Amino acid sequence: MKLFKIEELTEIQKSQAYKYAGLFDQQGTTIIPFNYNKTPIERRLQEIETKLISPGLKDGYYVVKCKSSTGKNIVPDSYTVYKGENLSEGIQAPAPAVQIVEKHITPDVISYEAALKLQVELERLKLENAQLKKEVEELKSELSDAETLSEEEAGGMWASAKDFLSELVQMGAPLLDKHFELKEKALTLEAMKLQRLGSTNKPAPKPGTKPQEQRNIENWIISKKEDPETYEQLAALYNTAANVEGFLKSLNEYNNELFNELTATNEN
Repeated sequence: MKLFKIEELTEIQKSQAYKYAGLFDQQGTTIIPFNYNKTPIERRLQEIETKLISPGLKDGYYVVKCKSSTGKNIVPDSYTVYKGENLSEGIQAPAPAVQIVEKHITPDVISYEAALKLQVELERLKLENAQLKKEVEELKSELSDAETLSEEEAGGMWASAKDFLSELVQMGAPLLDKHFELKEKALTLEAMKLQRLGSTNKPAPKPGTKPQEQRNIENWIISKKEDPETYEQLAALYNTAANVEGFLKSLNEYNNELFNELTATNEN
């Protein structure tokens, strides 16, 4: 894998006539988005270079993606840069790991009430586990006191009881921990179940919006999945908007062409 120097980016842009550029980490997470908001390519490259040399950005591999069009079938060219002083010039760096993350536009996947119920149940189990462990410690104390008596004083029955208590103490604590572990896993499975239900059920309409309009917007955003960069930006705008009006305003500021496309879709 070839690495590019930060200062080479401007020359590359001029030779390839790129119009859009963005900065991403190895996993594809956006650090600086494409300049779809009419920001000149020269200014966006300066922002990327400033970010890459900033001491606030940790050392590692980063990818500068460039393209000449916003078309959904356009595949951006990728230029990998390394931030840091651990590589000498001319050394070929290992390919950075790639992590594919499936993104879902599903606000409020699990309700606040459901999450609160799971948290309360978890706290109850913690208290129950602590109480049971306390009882085991009390059994240990009783066993220790009883061991001061001779077997002649206690008799054969007490000897058998002492053996039973010894086994109970040895087995009790691990079993309690296992019981608590299973309870925690059950809560995790319940949360996953609620997430699946939330992803298949229609989300509740946001205050002041029309449900049909919201569904149209979500379907339109999902239709952009073939263009990962555009889909990711639209999903971020949608998930951070307080309502449909807020999303439409942000979309218009972000990319007027996409705003007009969505408006035309809703009118049809």
